[in-house]
Amino acid sequence: MRYAVIGGDMRFAHLTSMLNEGGREAAGFLQERAGGAERVLKELGKYSCVISNWPMRWPLSRVETDEGEILRNIAPGSALLLCGPRFPRERRWDLQYVNLWEDEALLQENAYLTAEAAVAMAMCHTRLQVAELPCAVVGYGRIGRALTEILLNLGARVLVVSSREGKRRMARESGAEAAALEDAARAVPGRKLIFSTPPALVMDEGVLAHVDADAAIVDLASPPYGVDLEAARRRELRAWREPGLPGRYCPLSAARAIYSAVLRWEEAEERA
Repeated sequence: MRYAVIGGDMRFAHLTSMLNEGGREAAGFLQERAGGAERVLKELGKYSCVISNWPMRWPLSRVETDEGEILRNIAPGSALLLCGPRFPRERRWDLQYVNLWEDEALLQENAYLTAEAAVAMAMCHTRLQVAELPCAVVGYGRIGRALTEILLNLGARVLVVSSREGKRRMARESGAEAAALEDAARAVPGRKLIFSTPPALVMDEGVLAHVDADAAIVDLASPPYGVDLEAARRRELRAWREPGLPGRYCPLSAARAIYSAVLRWEEAEERA
């Protein structure tokens, strides 16, 4: 197979190298080497597989190139392997669409990489070791579970805030404390490191009013995000978003996770 890899961070450079080292022919259309959107569009038709974020972020994001124009330049019969965050609104009947973010193993790996990176980034904003920081994790999905595991292993006292009783029970069984989402305002006082993971406004002004002045709040959620940053600024709280952590913190590991997902897709295609 011939792969075109389009991306805006080092994950995609490493992924291109892995594909070539694995015996495939892969070309990377990346920030360092891209000659512009016109060149990318012209080259796309030469490849049977295209791997990219969607919408494509680099270099197409710097010009007005709509989804339809991108799709029209991919060769008929090609596979479009998407790494999120969205899926094309328009579809061509002669293309195969593969959402790599439906690969559960990839999602689990990416969640753990995100959690590890989040803890590392958060520690840059504190003056204490994790074991001395009472922590709160809002949400107990893949990233929330990974965060809780990492923080507990580092000796932290962890409170999980979740809307679902089943998730709260799982959190307690892991060694964490747990509280209902509706009780977040009563649960966050005393927590010095708070991670928000659900893609919904869970850390609103009412909850933030109860957060300690010296706490650090990390929003790991995708849009529409989980922390009201404007409300946090009004209270002079340290709160910020950390998007795309695996690509920034551990791009080689993140690329390896995507590469493994691509191999699983290839094996499934061979069996079909």
